[in-house]
Amino acid sequence: MKALQEELRAYYSVRSGRDREKTLNPFLDEMNGWAEAHPDASPLEMKTAQYEIIAERFEPVIFRNTPFFSEMGVRIAEYDGTGMGPGAWLMHRNGHLWQEENPEIFLQHQEFSRAGFHLAYGPFVDPDHHCFPFTAVLRNGLEHFYREFGKNTDEFSVMVCRSLLAVRKIAEKFADAAEKLTPETPQQAAHLKRIAAAARRVPWKKAETFYEGLCVLWFLHEVCASVDGIGMSVLGRPDCWLKELYENDLASGRMSREDAYDLICRFMVHTDCKLDFSRPLSEQFNLGEQGDTIILGGCDETGNDCCGELTGLFLRAHREWKLIYPKIHFRYSARTPSEFLQDACTDFLNGRNTVSFLNDDTLIPAQVKAGKRPEDARNYVAGGCWEVILEGCEHSQGANCYMNLARILDLSIHDDPELEAKLGMTFRKLAGEEDFDQVFQLVMENVKETILRLCDRIRIGSRPWSRINPSPFFSAALKDCPENKRDYSAGGARYNPHGLPMGNLAVLTDSLSAIRHLCFDKKLCTLGELLHAVRADWNGFETLRAAALAAPRYGNSDSCTALACRILREITASVADYNAAHGEIRFQPGLYNYRDIIDWADRTRATPDGRRKGDFLSQGLTPQRYSRGLNAADILRTVQALPLADFPANSVLTLTLQKQGMTPDRLAAVVRCFSGGNLQLNCLDQAELYDAMEHPERHQDLIVRLYGYSARFVSLDGQMQKEFISRTFL
Repeated sequence: MKALQEELRAYYSVRSGRDREKTLNPFLDEMNGWAEAHPDASPLEMKTAQYEIIAERFEPVIFRNTPFFSEMGVRIAEYDGTGMGPGAWLMHRNGHLWQEENPEIFLQHQEFSRAGFHLAYGPFVDPDHHCFPFTAVLRNGLEHFYREFGKNTDEFSVMVCRSLLAVRKIAEKFADAAEKLTPETPQQAAHLKRIAAAARRVPWKKAETFYEGLCVLWFLHEVCASVDGIGMSVLGRPDCWLKELYENDLASGRMSREDAYDLICRFMVHTDCKLDFSRPLSEQFNLGEQGDTIILGGCDETGNDCCGELTGLFLRAHREWKLIYPKIHFRYSARTPSEFLQDACTDFLNGRNTVSFLNDDTLIPAQVKAGKRPEDARNYVAGGCWEVILEGCEHSQGANCYMNLARILDLSIHDDPELEAKLGMTFRKLAGEEDFDQVFQLVMENVKETILRLCDRIRIGSRPWSRINPSPFFSAALKDCPENKRDYSAGGARYNPHGLPMGNLAVLTDSLSAIRHLCFDKKLCTLGELLHAVRADWNGFETLRAAALAAPRYGNSDSCTALACRILREITASVADYNAAHGEIRFQPGLYNYRDIIDWADRTRATPDGRRKGDFLSQGLTPQRYSRGLNAADILRTVQALPLADFPANSVLTLTLQKQGMTPDRLAAVVRCFSGGNLQLNCLDQAELYDAMEHPERHQDLIVRLYGYSARFVSLDGQMQKEFISRTFL
């Protein structure tokens, strides 16, 4: 295993995105030459030619100390394929279509992003956070889809068949390369022999053994990222999908438990070795965030709990080899056996805050309520940080438009005619409203109009996607793409949702609560006086600011909980009405946000809750750090009262608990009390963090959960350490 880690790190250390062109394409001239020779080729045909050129020209990279094969040598080390390498050739070549489709909408979308209203990543679609339709290939092999599509003569079916043959050729080249390599040890000889045999079978044929199942997961994950240019961030649900293969191998004597654990360890360490954790986070690619996830636990398509011996082996491998990546999302429900939930909680007490928890009892009903079949909903995964995807049925596009509710409130208070002209939108301004309902409705009209304008821009602006980057290989095994004879980028999959994740619920709720409390309930000031203080960034109004900070707050106030529910119901009702009127895309509300709690802080001016411009914002369902008297029980009760069944894109709570007196069973009890979609947990000693800032050499293995991913605390820059340590420790 150590030899494997050294081999992987030696290879990936010189292929970092820090030092190479993100769009590196060694086959660029050949691809452009093909396009010039075929000026009338459709985007589907161009993408298929891209596959075939890559399959013909790439040189397989075989690592001698592992039996797995997938490295094509055409991407940077750290990332999962998004817009990088030869797989992104067509995406970059046709990228001009985004702006040409509707220049005004394109520019407005970018301006909203620059102004901190939302993230514009894509710009109108999320090319990242995909999950390959693994289960269909595990059960049938790619050969099955080649035969089925081969019965048709339409362009999409023909291009799918050519893409599948290209991928078959890629696998065969790995087999050829393994046969030619000279091993240095008997174990290496065994690995190379296994690769040579497996690569000629899978994924073309269905997996027959546990080892082949693992090969299918790694190969499809990596190769699709390399040839399609879209981000493959999900490695699958191996403890659920490979359970039968594992048990059959043990029963037949083909494999021992020790053999299985060795395979799992070699499978798991690969992603971690792509990353250089010795550098400060600010010097790491994408600030150390890498998307690969493994989902453990949860139920299968029929509703039966999947936790078992394999679940424990994957958790053990992650712990034993001190991995940060791949991220582990642990699915649980009221039926999850306590021993597995406690096992998933164990690492938190050892300074390893790496596991996130996905709540089946909330997320599955939310998907069903959104109109999806129960058997599909039960097989959900989470891509990247938290984006819910129904494996084999959709790409959820959940992380390219985080919405800043606090910024909308900002423009409901502060005058900025120049910005509004660039946005093409006029915000109603609070002024002399006579009662709280008038205040609430004015702000919510701004919120709803901003969200629905975002929906409009995405609906119209995303139309060129099927001409920019069709992905017939990724689409081949997606449910309903074969029947519809359409690529997923053209809406061919069973479901075609787009996430609408929203951040800063606590800022919006607390601000409206402060207005109600100060101006209408207690009448400590007029609305005009409060707005004057806010517009002055609270400078010279310290007494009034103290009163605002002392007003009822989200997280420990029944009145604020009711207010948050009212906000969320208005938003979801508005989105539901929009979906009913526009059937092209189903927009799915979510409650989560990313590093923007830092990035948007300076762009979001003062708010009535006592927050000043530049103060850190709030994450997902999490209360603000400026709130007093918070405790975990009150926060969990608040979350329980929210209408989260209307948020299928996910609803995320970030909690930081004091380590003193904590045990795995107590942590597991906290997880069971959580009724949202995703719990991001830290269990820490605050004094240890302060000591780590002063003496980083003592705390090299201290890992904290940040914004959907984990990192070594001592690698964070000063601002990120300040943000983290200022969180509420409960």
